[in-house]
Amino acid sequence: MSKTFLLEPEIIAATENVMPDLNSDLIKAKNFLKQQSAATGDSLYDHLVDMVQKILTHKPPDVVDNFEQFSWEVKEEKLRPNFDLLNDVYLTPPQLELMRTMDDMFKLVASKSQKMEEVGEEEQELDLEEESTKPRISDVIDHNYYFRQCGYGLPESECYALYIALNMLTIKEPVATVRFFGKIFGTNADYYVAETDLTIEELDRRIREFDMKDMPGEGEGEGQPEEPDNEPEERKEILGEGEEREPKTKELVPPKLPPLPVSTWTPEPPIPVERPGQGVNKKVYWVCTSLGSPWVCLPDITPQHVRVARLTVRVMTGDLDAEIQSFPPFEGTERHYLRAQIARIAAATSISPQGFFTFGSGEEEEDIDMEEAGDMNFNLNPFYQGHTIKDLVDPSLGYWVHHGRHILPQGRTIWWNPRADMMDEGEEEEEENLPLVEPETGPALFSAVAGDATVAGAPAWSAHVSTTLTSSRALALLRSKLWPGAVAYANDGKRSECMYVGWGLKTQMPNFSPLQLPRPQTEYIIGPEVMEMADPTFADEEAYRIAHLPPPPPQEMPGEGEGFPEEEEEEED
Repeated sequence: MSKTFLLEPEIIAATENVMPDLNSDLIKAKNFLKQQSAATGDSLYDHLVDMVQKILTHKPPDVVDNFEQFSWEVKEEKLRPNFDLLNDVYLTPPQLELMRTMDDMFKLVASKSQKMEEVGEEEQELDLEEESTKPRISDVIDHNYYFRQCGYGLPESECYALYIALNMLTIKEPVATVRFFGKIFGTNADYYVAETDLTIEELDRRIREFDMKDMPGEGEGEGQPEEPDNEPEERKEILGEGEEREPKTKELVPPKLPPLPVSTWTPEPPIPVERPGQGVNKKVYWVCTSLGSPWVCLPDITPQHVRVARLTVRVMTGDLDAEIQSFPPFEGTERHYLRAQIARIAAATSISPQGFFTFGSGEEEEDIDMEEAGDMNFNLNPFYQGHTIKDLVDPSLGYWVHHGRHILPQGRTIWWNPRADMMDEGEEEEEENLPLVEPETGPALFSAVAGDATVAGAPAWSAHVSTTLTSSRALALLRSKLWPGAVAYANDGKRSECMYVGWGLKTQMPNFSPLQLPRPQTEYIIGPEVMEMADPTFADEEAYRIAHLPPPPPQEMPGEGEGFPEEEEEEED
């Protein structure tokens, strides 16, 4: 008994010195809250977590007053069967507007296709000629499938909506062929670009408008007086035929000034624009910033647009009316700059396997003048049999050719001779005095891709194969290094297409340097008349003042004034 009595104070002291463990208490409390119910299998811990998440998500007012209601709603959601898989989706006003435009587009194309199905077989046989004139739409869904096999292309949902948008373009606009050119990114919106050929009627109409603009106005320079009569009509009526006008007051003679400088600068002759359906304006391009919105036709470009675009690096904004601030100044808005960039991309990245296209006459390339072939039409070669994938991905790139027309430094596809134009204006006698102009030349149509200039010492195109596992499903892919985003594919059969998806910027090596401003010209010939003189000092002003003082009055000589008093005395006498 004595031992137990002695040990009791030690046990009490030991228990008093033990500190509480917070972690162990939290674990015990968490385990207690995680005890599952025998009826539902839920725990209070999970229920509290769901309640807190619901409160923080919705952030309702008076949470304390409606705490029991939230607890009941959380339990009800767990017990409700999930038969309805459609959830309420909130769309912002821009998204809702986009969905409405796409819905209108789908309805328009659906109604058009339904009308075509309602046409009977008899009417279809009678309208064979009309069937042949229907717009031809490139199967962008099929081509996009092969691009995705190579790691490029658009999402399937976006590609299908794009195909419907191209159908809408053929319904609303007078086009004969439609092809998806590509997608150009912008800071605020992206551009979907469609490449088209106009119908014969629409092309003739545009050519007539183009010719009317170039025709001079009627009656210019006829019946105009040599010297304009600035006399007001009222003054003419008052004065008779024999009456003389009042002499004018004599004007002061102006001071003699140095002669005005004569400019020695002569502007370059304006380069004529290529007509619609020719050269850089061979194709007509349409753009839209969202699928379902109306397609906007880009205007034809001038050689000056192309020349200035080559000296400018600018990212698109998505606004066709945006101002172009650059040097040299660009005459036009973003719609003209976008059209110029599309023309440059199409000329450099439109490639296809050798023999895929042929001229309309079927003649071989050797029998055709390349200067005339630069503007000739070409079509798909019906006798094309394809090349092997091994040949298409060969590093020499001997089986790929350009079917895009090369743009000369002049800004045209066909060189224009300014000397010949000056001779046509009646200067044949001064032919010897005209400066000789060397004609600009470039790669001919269907020239080999292997002849492209290198980019940073590397070939301008890189060839890849889509897969090495199944050779029968393999595709050849070419990717441009000069215009990042331009790709082209081909299989061993009769399929090939090219597309551009990028920012519309050309590779700049090593960096872009904008064009420097020209040196200002001398306005006057340097001479004493126009040179600034140094300001005079105080000593110079004082010397000038002393030198220009008036002369002093003459002094009287002695004895000259003695005669005056004598004369006065004589008068008094």
